[in-house]
Amino acid sequence: MNDRRSAIVAVVALALLVAGSVGAGSFISLAAPGSGDAWTAAYGANDGSIGAKTDRALTGATTVESPHGEATVRYDGEGVPHIEADSEAALYYAVGYVQARDRLFQMDLQRRLMRGETAEIAGAAAVESDRFYRKMDFASAAAASWNATKDTAAGDAPRAYTAGVNHYIDTQPLPTEFQANDYTPDEWTPVDSLLVGKLIAWQLTGDFRDLERATLADAFDAGEMSELYPEQLAHDSTITGRSQGGEVTPATARSVDESRSVAGDFSGLYDRYSSYERSRGIGSNSWLVSGEHTDDGKPILANDPHLSLTVPPVWYEMHLDAPEMDTRGVAFPGLPFVVIGRTESVSWGFTNVGADQTDLYTFERPTNDTYVYGNETREIQTETERIEVADGPDAEVEIRKTVKGPLLERDGREVAVSWLGLTGTREGRASYALNHAEDLDAVREALRTFDTPTQNIVAADRDGGTLFRLTGKYPYRYTDGERVSGELPFNATEGDGEWRGWTPYGQTDWGAGGFVPYEDVPHIDNPDVLATANQRTTDEPGFYLAYSERFADPYRGERIYERLETRVESDQPVTAEFMQNLQRDTRSLAAAAYQQSILDAREEMPADVRREADRLAGWDARLDRDSRPALLYTLFRDAVREEVFGDEFAAAGLDSSYYPHHTVLQNLPANSSWFDDRATSERETRADAYAAAFELAVERANTEGWETYGDDNVVDLDHQFPLSFLDYPQLTTDGGPFTVSNFRGSAGSSWRMVVAGEEAYGVIPGGQSGNPYSPHYADQLDPWANGGYHSIPTEPGGPVVITFTEADE
Repeated sequence: MNDRRSAIVAVVALALLVAGSVGAGSFISLAAPGSGDAWTAAYGANDGSIGAKTDRALTGATTVESPHGEATVRYDGEGVPHIEADSEAALYYAVGYVQARDRLFQMDLQRRLMRGETAEIAGAAAVESDRFYRKMDFASAAAASWNATKDTAAGDAPRAYTAGVNHYIDTQPLPTEFQANDYTPDEWTPVDSLLVGKLIAWQLTGDFRDLERATLADAFDAGEMSELYPEQLAHDSTITGRSQGGEVTPATARSVDESRSVAGDFSGLYDRYSSYERSRGIGSNSWLVSGEHTDDGKPILANDPHLSLTVPPVWYEMHLDAPEMDTRGVAFPGLPFVVIGRTESVSWGFTNVGADQTDLYTFERPTNDTYVYGNETREIQTETERIEVADGPDAEVEIRKTVKGPLLERDGREVAVSWLGLTGTREGRASYALNHAEDLDAVREALRTFDTPTQNIVAADRDGGTLFRLTGKYPYRYTDGERVSGELPFNATEGDGEWRGWTPYGQTDWGAGGFVPYEDVPHIDNPDVLATANQRTTDEPGFYLAYSERFADPYRGERIYERLETRVESDQPVTAEFMQNLQRDTRSLAAAAYQQSILDAREEMPADVRREADRLAGWDARLDRDSRPALLYTLFRDAVREEVFGDEFAAAGLDSSYYPHHTVLQNLPANSSWFDDRATSERETRADAYAAAFELAVERANTEGWETYGDDNVVDLDHQFPLSFLDYPQLTTDGGPFTVSNFRGSAGSSWRMVVAGEEAYGVIPGGQSGNPYSPHYADQLDPWANGGYHSIPTEPGGPVVITFTEADE
């Protein structure tokens, strides 16, 4: 396990590598004081008490009383529940019960994380993590979202779902982890479900990058900033720019001015809180092809979100069938709705936009308890809460809020955080509507309330229509009445960077002119070919979307477009098999871009290293497990930015987390001063730096005893408890961080889906069940690692496993 990451955070539903003060393994030693041996005894001895309970939890009750009426559950060959009911209330009650049956411990950890209550079971090492989540007060934000949802058509689903979860908690043996940890989960609430939604949204859009950019601007001059951190990366593979067909509708808003912002060294504050922001490695792929290029005239859609790889997986597959809905796909455990999937008429998938939905603000502070906002001195809203700690004295946290949101501080620096998700957002309403969509017009209407996270959606319907658009709310920042960009902290006392109508922990006035109108957000109706891979959406959106640091390098997007364009131009039909093959594609355009430069640097290498570099001549740049060149390139890629930027950044007091994109490095001139090693009297060039990095790569391969890429590229997913029987088996796989087949150790393709007319296919990296005794605990891991899929049937078949009957009054 990664010692820099929290074991608690690793198991949450989105679990996007939220680093904290809890080291891997420490969860166990602190949650059960003593040692890992105590945990081994609790699990491994299995004297029958836990085993018997686990057995019952595996089979469970076959008849369950429901206050909402009848429902049935069938499980298919992959352990996917097919839930059918005569009413939606009965359906969602069954969904809650079944999700709790399969993933209750995961669900409980999610809400504990977001409520700042992990120390209660994990001990003192989780206190600092709890302090952060309490200070941000995501729980109050989720309550605000519930207030925006509860009286709408979407409100009844979380209520029924909650009742189903609680019925399971009250009547069935708890999963093994609860028994070993000796605690019972609190009752589930609708707010808990929306809190899971906040977790997802935060890990896809929440960040403190403004602090990073301010620190960089303080360390480097304007020319260096422009070179290393350009406004946008130089490439021509934007989503809308390279798409084919359809009408592109950009925003019509006027352009933005340069921001008047707060400069200075925020490195201490950023280093303290950057571990809680969204991971830079998180990405996704999606693409669609219209019926113009398929055998049957029906569109084909593919999606594979790249999230953390955890035990159990972040996704839970399910099929929901009620009188006015028939929906199949994946949900985040804790949420009642399918997030990615299909109805009878529509299919859809998501990738992350990377948009900037977070701004940071400074205030003049006359006293410790006041701040100046405009011409007014205001009181800081302050509350002290107690954090229960399992293995020691309880701790306290002081929560301080302003008109701009919560205050975070360190070493004399302090900012208020305006993250869009801290208000009463309405994505629960959007998800409910998507699950009922009968055509693309219904999809468009549903997305009006998809406030966060910002996503690229691709969708297709049975009539042949296709759709692309950005979802989410995009704030206008106003300074002196002009719209400005938001890449640096603002001075809130001066009224800079205002979001009109936004209310933290309350209900935002979305019509107050503070956000880009829905119609002005980039979208394309009926594209023929379109691909998204977290690259820049469009060159000129007409409003501030984000700067280059928030978008992915273009390699995956370029490769997907390259293969789609080749297929379409060949006049061969695009098929589901082709789409699956593309999801398995391992050619790295990042490797191809570095390849010739490495070969050109061979003259600067020792003879033994040069012989290894010769292997890259003629290499196809595919990151396949049996490839020696793939291994050497990957180790070079891991070393080259340190070799190029390490001395300059170290002199500025900055570590490798501040390094620029690989695309930026590849575009530097061969004689750029960044290639020069400050420790020598000579002037080094690209060839010198690349030769040194490649020598380090060869040295590491030899030291580790690695022969091929598969020796390093291992799927090694551990359960949060340090007992081997709970871990998934180790497997080698293909792909890397810049390939379409995406894998990077702790993250990768978390769900692969292809929908082609009536056919659909999918796979998750693990299994449906969180119960280690279940045959569906890890049964999809091997197919996932080797590019396999299972079909997604519309008719489940098989026997009824659980029957819900009308409860007696």
